Amino acid sequence: MNVSRQTTTHNNSLIVILWGLIFAKCFTLEYLVKVYAVPINSALYIWTLTLTMATIATFVFLRIKAQESSFQKSLRRNLVIWGTSAIAMLIALLIAFISQSINPYSIPALLAAFLGASYFFQARINRSLSDTISGSGWLIGSGILFVQSAVESLILFAFLILALSVLPVVIQMIRLKQTRK
Repeated sequence: MNVSRQTTTHNNSLIVILWGLIFAKCFTLEYLVKVYAVPINSALYIWTLTLTMATIATFVFLRIKAQESSFQKSLRRNLVIWGTSAIAMLIALLIAFISQSINPYSIPALLAAFLGASYFFQARINRSLSDTISGSGWLIGSGILFVQSAVESLILFAFLILALSVLPVVIQMIRLKQTRK
């Protein structure tokens, strides 16, 4: 049973790491496009293409893993938290893009606040210190991003993704691998 839990944790960790790296890449490229005034449609060439391919890959991965019962339990619990968070973020993004009065560089601050709240919910369910620290970091980062509200908020948000979402999971995977040896 312990082996299946470790495999499930490993599978969830891979998804978090890969999506974290994908979003960090997208925000970094968006920052570079804005700073260097690169004449491309970043919504199409950076965001849409990348997120479409990553979504398809994730669905294929989840479809393959969905037959494992331990993976299903973990997935259901995480899907409620992160699915709700993703829907809230998409609604906030839609409102921000429809409204012309919202500074587009304040969007990362709003997303960071949603991520902080999601990590706190996950920490409460999983009783995880790592998730509590990530949630705190995201909320502090959200405050910094709200003050920033300039193009630099894009690269700062990419850094926060790496530092508060990807790095803790990588460290957790390394520790898990070391304890198995």
